[in-house]
Amino acid sequence: MYMLKICRCCDAIVGELDTDDSKNLRMDHSIEITGNVAYTLCSRCMRELDIHRATYYQ
Repeated sequence: MYMLKICRCCDAIVGELDTDDSKNLRMDHSIEITGNVAYTLCSRCMRELDIHRATYYQ
């Protein structure tokens, strides 16, 4: 079954996800699946939000 991958910030279509292949591959933890839509962040929004691997807590 195929699902659309949509950016959760700008609603752009990022690609598609085959759920049969996702069981064999390690899925990206940034993907949130709701119904038959997979929400993630596109590369443009990731750059705008300036997401880094390190997380700082105050």
